[in-house]
Amino acid sequence: MPELQTLLKEVVKLPASYRRQGPPLASFLAQVAKGDDGHGQRVGRLAGLLGHLTGSGLSSSALKLAGRLHDAGKLLLPDSLLNYPGRFNARQMLVMRQHPSLGLGALFHLSADIPTLVYEAVLLHHERYDGDGYPFGMKGQAIPLAARIIGLADVIDALLSARAYKTGRSPRQVKACLQEQAGGAFDPDLVRHAITYFDDLLAIRRTVAQPVQGYQPMPGRSPMTSRNLNLRNTLP
Repeated sequence: MPELQTLLKEVVKLPASYRRQGPPLASFLAQVAKGDDGHGQRVGRLAGLLGHLTGSGLSSSALKLAGRLHDAGKLLLPDSLLNYPGRFNARQMLVMRQHPSLGLGALFHLSADIPTLVYEAVLLHHERYDGDGYPFGMKGQAIPLAARIIGLADVIDALLSARAYKTGRSPRQVKACLQEQAGGAFDPDLVRHAITYFDDLLAIRRTVAQPVQGYQPMPGRSPMTSRNLNLRNTLP
């Protein structure tokens, strides 16, 4: 979708007086981090390393920032939805799937210069390599590389993490899941690198505070993690 990428590049060039009326980036990052139990930082670390290992040429610092902000749109969703303890019904899932566009909108109002790849990753990290993702159903290499990297890092951390509604999977189970979804949910080249260097990914993930066993967000805070382990386009 070249026209989308062109539009994003044009929007981020708009004068600060036109689009940046909101809080500074540091303040927004702190707000996002309050309810995600370290998920955003872990995704950022994983994404930065994946970008380096694959020779992507993308800025590691920009990928780390994209990881920290990828679920920022969930701040604008109701707590009743974010704190829902079970599997979402169709209507709940429809609302939850607005978080990429909500996150993109939130970033446009920050008092900060944010790399274009961060906007792309926030909006498109739920696209799938086979075209069955959202919000646009983009496919394969048409999905910006940053979004493909963040999407993979997001699921790796979600699968490894224990939550009140699920147990964490073992590294062996996660690698098997990634292999199964290579070419489906994920870019097969990224999966190949992730599996080859999985121990390195685990090591860098451990540099961030790990999720609390059975963690549940406090009222008013957003759990920035996947709701279930079904990768057939049901991850919010």
